[in-house]
Amino acid sequence: MVDDNLKNEVESLRVEINRLKSKKDIVPHRHCMNCGIAIPPDKQFCSKKCEDEWNTLLRRKKMNMYIWMIFLVILIIILMASMGGL
Repeated sequence: MVDDNLKNEVESLRVEINRLKSKKDIVPHRHCMNCGIAIPPDKQFCSKKCEDEWNTLLRRKKMNMYIWMIFLVILIIILMASMGGL
C-alpha cells in the first residue's frame, strides 16, 4: 500500500520533471537589480522605488569605503610618526 503510493508519487514527479525540462517558452527577461523579480530586458529596475533604494544603498557603500580609506590613511600617518618616519 505504502509502496504503491510512493511509486505513484515518484512517477508523477518524474513526469512533471520531464514536462518542465521540455518546456522552452521562457520569454527574454532580466531581473531587478534590487529585488530580483523578472522584468523586461530593456529595464534595470522594476519600479522607481527599487531604483531609489538601490541608489541609496550604493551611496552608503561608497561612503563607508571613503570612511575606511580615510581611517587607514590616518592610521598609517600615526604609525609612521610614532616610528620617527615623519
